[in-house]
Amino acid sequence: MRDGLAMLRRVLEGTVRWIVIVLMGVMTILVSVQIVSRYVFNFPLGWTEEMARFAFVWVSFLGASALMQVREHINVTVFVDTFPARLYALCRFLADCCGLICIYFFLIGGIALTSNEWRQLAPATEVPMGWIYLVIPAAAALMGTWVLLQTIESARALIKGK
Repeated sequence: MRDGLAMLRRVLEGTVRWIVIVLMGVMTILVSVQIVSRYVFNFPLGWTEEMARFAFVWVSFLGASALMQVREHINVTVFVDTFPARLYALCRFLADCCGLICIYFFLIGGIALTSNEWRQLAPATEVPMGWIYLVIPAAAALMGTWVLLQTIESARALIKGK
């Protein structure tokens, strides 16, 4: 089972990494085109700014899920780091369970928001806003996957007393 979880982790991590890299490249190209068209040709292209903004939103949410995968979100561990191993493992397990509950509501809210936005079109590109909002449940699902895997690891550590 550990090999399967490790493989799932690697596949998801690699996929998210490449999506973020591609989106960062696209965003850079779009902003560069916007700068050249605006200041060199004095003909601003509205769609480039809009698409760059959408790419930035996706990068932000996917980046947040990547931080969740490596436990790099903001946390205060001043007191918890001084706890004995068993109590530390219990605190980490409880924090992971609380995280799963929060992510569940994030996922449900994201699905509801996304489902309401498919008929609304972006002003410049006329892309359905559902595609933009789709990153919310996607990132929540990724975060949920990471935290679920971490909760399993925390439960194992708690059982072993490490």
